Amino acid sequence: MGKQRNHIYEVHYIRAIASLMVLLVHVSAAYYYQHDQKYNEITLFINQISRFGTPMFAVISGFLLFYQTIIKGFYFKRFVSSRFTKIGIPFFLWSGFYLSFMILAQNIQPFEEGYLVFLINFAFGDSFYHLYFMSIVFQFYLIFPLLQLIRSKKSWILLLFLAALTNLYILKFYAPGQTEGILKVLLSQRAFLPSWIFFFIFGGFLAYNWEGLIKFSQKNKIVLGLSVLILTALAVLEYKIIGSVPSNRATNLVNIPIITLFILGISEDIMKIRFLNRFLTKVGTLSMAIYLVHPFVLYIVQTIAPQFIWKTTLFPITFMIVLALTIAVVKLIQLLPYNQYILTVPKIKESQKNHWKPQTTIKVSNTTN
Repeated sequence: MGKQRNHIYEVHYIRAIASLMVLLVHVSAAYYYQHDQKYNEITLFINQISRFGTPMFAVISGFLLFYQTIIKGFYFKRFVSSRFTKIGIPFFLWSGFYLSFMILAQNIQPFEEGYLVFLINFAFGDSFYHLYFMSIVFQFYLIFPLLQLIRSKKSWILLLFLAALTNLYILKFYAPGQTEGILKVLLSQRAFLPSWIFFFIFGGFLAYNWEGLIKFSQKNKIVLGLSVLILTALAVLEYKIIGSVPSNRATNLVNIPIITLFILGISEDIMKIRFLNRFLTKVGTLSMAIYLVHPFVLYIVQTIAPQFIWKTTLFPITFMIVLALTIAVVKLIQLLPYNQYILTVPKIKESQKNHWKPQTTIKVSNTTN
């Protein structure tokens, strides 16, 4: 590989867009429930097109781990300690919070199917609808110490191909319903790593080919932009034909690399737009915190907000209200002692906060999303 940058700003743009997409999915789903479980053309479009967000988070999670290994090397004890502190503790805390909240708010019975099933569901992030992704990341951590041993670019091409085949097989041909009992509970989980593995491996592929892919993306950003428009049109056709589609659908094995490369291609252009640069960098920095907090905020908004805000014409305003309230809650949590164990937020150097120019770069955090 060529010389690697210790500071990269593009990652915050991808994280910000992924975070905003996840929020769009959930706000549009709130509209669905506020309108007698019905979408209209606008809210359905937003809900389905925004489902690119979660696999983009997986890409960044893989990228940051592999890129930091390239830069700093791999030390197992440090890896375990870092992951447990920055991902493990927040996962357990927020799982406990959301589980307790739902017991109080909706009187759910978490042990109804038995303690073993409860423990499995808890481990796979079923305490609330968004926590499954953190479980997927945990599973990826289990195999990362082996994957980081692969350093050859040719090997990464082969690994990416094998990951695509694995992901495709799980999505299209694997039938966990053929199993019974606890094994069926395990294999039927939404957070089953093999059904997401391609996106993490693509993140590693991106890390080992970073500079070359940056140059490729910048040179071909117009073609990539047209490709994004085409895949968006095809995604609309897809949900029109087969109905609602999941975030890790098979077509995203093609969609996500194209979208990621397009964002890389236009990153320098984004930096030249002062407001957009500041906004996306801020959201990208808080992306994991926003991911963890926003379902609670959205639940409260759904409970107490007046009915008129759920008009489709007010969707942008409602979305911005939820985003602003989520960031406000994040900022309040950051005032608490030991807040670093509740929410992991990568730090931006003070000089970077004050000088938002095209050459500004953001330090790579080892925080994944």
